[in-house]
Amino acid sequence: MMVNEVMLKEWYDDMLDECYPEVEIMGIKYSPSVALFRIDPIAYQVGMNDYESTLRADFEYDHDDTLQKLFEDEEE
Repeated sequence: MMVNEVMLKEWYDDMLDECYPEVEIMGIKYSPSVALFRIDPIAYQVGMNDYESTLRADFEYDHDDTLQKLFEDEEE
């Protein structure tokens, strides 16, 4: 099963940035997605895997057109 990795990362980063506030370290502000990716790349990857699983379940249940591009290779 193939997933568009670039699109998944963009969507995951957008979700993190919309759901969580900026992270400030010594007066420098970082987006939540960048902070998590740089501070704990394993937690970032685990979270993205969980996010993909949720999107995949939604796609398999409803074949949402928005998710079609993310999982476009799955229909082959």
